[in-house]
Amino acid sequence: MPKIVEILPLEVVAQSFPARPAALPDVRDFVRRQLTDTPVADDDIRRLCERVADVLLDGAGATGMIQVSMRIFPDSAEVDVLFAPSTPVTPAAAQIPPVPKDWPSFAAWLGRRLREEGLTMEAAARRLDVSTKTISRWVAGTTEPRMRDLYRIREVFGEPFQ
Repeated sequence: MPKIVEILPLEVVAQSFPARPAALPDVRDFVRRQLTDTPVADDDIRRLCERVADVLLDGAGATGMIQVSMRIFPDSAEVDVLFAPSTPVTPAAAQIPPVPKDWPSFAAWLGRRLREEGLTMEAAARRLDVSTKTISRWVAGTTEPRMRDLYRIREVFGEPFQ
């Protein structure tokens, strides 16, 4: 008896992003856009976006870039978060879309969180184990935290950009 082989349609998409906090909204938007017209449930998409963010925060490497690669099947999706070469591998037609205007900058988000918590920059610096000058630079928008710092920020103040 011949063996039955099922062939499923498969779409593969990939995009590279800078391995920095400001890229998190772009990564989430990329995942959501790719899964919008699939039968994957909204709650599953949300959990998938959270997991991709966790992997990004846990493993940001020296290359400065990550690549999110998705295999989209008719009823499911698989996602890989890989460290990409320092040169983006995305084709020119698939450039990173601009961040929507309603998303705050990291500096605005952090400043708002400090006000909500009633914390001074000194108190926030102690909680995050960084210098007051570092907090000041983040709130002013002159620098952004490194990935290892963002992980601690997330533990102390919650998910950025939400």
